[in-house]
Amino acid sequence: MKTRYFIFSVLLSAALSACTGTSADGSRLPSGAESFLSKHFPETQVSGVEQDDDNDVEVSLENGIRIKFDRRGTWEEINTKKNGMSESLQKLLPSNVITYINRNYPNRSIRKVERKKYGYQVTLNKPDAVTLRFTKGGAPISLDEEM
Repeated sequence: MKTRYFIFSVLLSAALSACTGTSADGSRLPSGAESFLSKHFPETQVSGVEQDDDNDVEVSLENGIRIKFDRRGTWEEINTKKNGMSESLQKLLPSNVITYINRNYPNRSIRKVERKKYGYQVTLNKPDAVTLRFTKGGAPISLDEEM
């Protein structure tokens, strides 16, 4: 019986380890968040990780960028502050979102992107920050439209 318990414990530990990674500061991250960070920020160190009661995780990077992930590691919010969105991050949005922003707001950079039920909420840089909403397909949503 002890052997079965030991084998079960080892297998359970291995399965749990495969589901999560460890950040530079020792905090546990979902594997999806680890993959996202290694793909989009391979040279940037994690400076902090906060986890809420729902197991959602907010990661702070040394360059000031903050990213919120759900418990599975899917990004929910990317706040680049003054850094602007890299090409790698812009590819997370439908291409017509980027086309719309470049056409209607030239010389403005994306400061923050939030994934919403209806699609995306994009905030452009300051001064006079502008918040835009888009469907999941990337079509602009006017401020008058209900969601």
